[in-house]
Amino acid sequence: MQLNLTSKRAKKLIREHSLTEEEIQQIVASARINLATFDPDYRTNVTQIADELQKSRPTIYGWADRAISSTIQSLRSIRTGRPPKERERTHNSELY
Repeated sequence: MQLNLTSKRAKKLIREHSLTEEEIQQIVASARINLATFDPDYRTNVTQIADELQKSRPTIYGWADRAISSTIQSLRSIRTGRPPKERERTHNSELY
């Protein structure tokens, strides 16, 4: 699997997380499988991905399933909305 890792964002993430080449390939494979699952316009060949990475299809699907589970958990734990401005919190606490 040939990847172009020259973007600033890719370099930053690789550096911040000390990603290995194998981990990067796992991330890309998982993302492609999950895109193909949820986006009917996106096409990917799981067999080709598995062959390129010398892994089994169940292994590739396992990566994708764990990645999507982590993504779901992360998205559900993100607080939505803006936090109140500091002065609003201070003002409101003075009222009580």
